[in-house]
Amino acid sequence: MNPLELITTASKRITPTVLNYQIGSDIESVLYHLTKRLRGEYEEFVIISFQDAYTSISKYLKSIYKDAPEVFKDTYLVSVNPFLEEELNPDLPVKTKDAEIITGRIRAALGAKTNTLFLVLGLDLYGVKYPEELPIMIPAIIRLLSKGENNNLLIPFNIKIFPENIVEVVNSFALNLFKFGVEVKRGEIKRKLTIIRSPFVEYNLRSWYYMIVPNKIVFLSASMEV
Repeated sequence: MNPLELITTASKRITPTVLNYQIGSDIESVLYHLTKRLRGEYEEFVIISFQDAYTSISKYLKSIYKDAPEVFKDTYLVSVNPFLEEELNPDLPVKTKDAEIITGRIRAALGAKTNTLFLVLGLDLYGVKYPEELPIMIPAIIRLLSKGENNNLLIPFNIKIFPENIVEVVNSFALNLFKFGVEVKRGEIKRKLTIIRSPFVEYNLRSWYYMIVPNKIVFLSASMEV
């Protein structure tokens, strides 16, 4: 199975899906391709953006993919602590660091969503600014968004900016866990995906090198020379 198809199918089968990444892995392109495959299968698409993460990611994707505005259109945008995103007129702006207030406002606005695709962006940026709130926010936001029937929750999280104990808190709530990293091999920098946890147990702990090319991601087995 193509790794991107595996991630797509796994996310539809069980949720939440956490995409651990580091700078250079081009997680933005991965999110673009996943969203393009998934959003048509759900009645609603909700983006929860912390610390202007959606603005940053969308600007990057629009510079690469011509159809990025189409892929991300008609979304319900929850913007937590926005500055740049105020220009987007988010459906729900929330300005507070308090994790319980943030999740309470989201719960009140969204109600009990079903058949909804959720994309949570910038949770790591929020954790950098408010580290004492992150261990409260992680389980709260995951429980809130995962409980509806046929919901799909995707969370990218930069693991390189946090100590191991915080990363383990995030990972402990992931039913699907995929690691996107950068590896230096014989002086060459390569992007690498490892499947840590998924319902497809025969693929777990397998790795692929991958390349971002126009309109697709090319995967090669990590046992092959790239």
